[in-house]
Amino acid sequence: MPKRLPLIFGVSGHRDLLVAGTPQLREQLFQIFARFRAAYPHTAFRLLTPLAEGADRLIAEVALASEICLFVPLPMEQQEYERDFTTAESLAEFRALLALAESHWEIPIATTPGAESRTRQYAEVGDFIARHCHVLILLWDGRDNKKVGGTAWVKKRREHWVNAASNPFRGMDPLGYGPTIQVVTPRASGRLPRPRPATIGELPPSAAEFAVTLSKRPSYKGGQNRQKRPPLYQLVYWAIDSFNADVPSSSAMRKRKKRQSATRSRL
Repeated sequence: MPKRLPLIFGVSGHRDLLVAGTPQLREQLFQIFARFRAAYPHTAFRLLTPLAEGADRLIAEVALASEICLFVPLPMEQQEYERDFTTAESLAEFRALLALAESHWEIPIATTPGAESRTRQYAEVGDFIARHCHVLILLWDGRDNKKVGGTAWVKKRREHWVNAASNPFRGMDPLGYGPTIQVVTPRASGRLPRPRPATIGELPPSAAEFAVTLSKRPSYKGGQNRQKRPPLYQLVYWAIDSFNADVPSSSAMRKRKKRQSATRSRL
């Protein structure tokens, strides 16, 4: 039997979150996940996050509360990575979240050791997430600090992969890339005035709204009443969700196998 197809979120964001802004950030993230779950109710979601301090862990907690599974690409060997978490509290938080993840693995290590190599490894994990997620969520204040591996850099890598996918000679699937969504995120070290948390980017319509949109014929006339077809990625995600609706869940398949086994034993 075929398995249900997941949709994958990726995240990049600041480590030094402003504590006072955290409740608003949580609310924004819950709303984003709720919109996607409502739009694609038969689809399982996954979150790619390396569980660094700050934004990575905040969104991981919200994802788990939203019944979204964690998949954790580590920038280096776990023991080496844990050196970055200088307090016992931070280390314990990382290990607790890692224990709740469905899977974790290491991004291949650079051949030359040292600080430059470590920076390269963080960039590699950011690039991996930018390339392999359907929807990229940035917890970012919108300022480019030119840091390799930073959130602005990850955003540019995402744009690179989206553009590369549009080239038919690259052998990539351009249909899988959905929106990049920014949750405006004030930093503790950021300049004043700090931005207020807000969501910038395209969120999906509800399943009912999407069905209404599909039922209407697109109009190519100008003016405010012009009807547009939804973005192509929404059509792809809707098709994935329709496929998932027709595929039995794992629990249903287990029950079916149990009934079949019981039937055979009586024969």
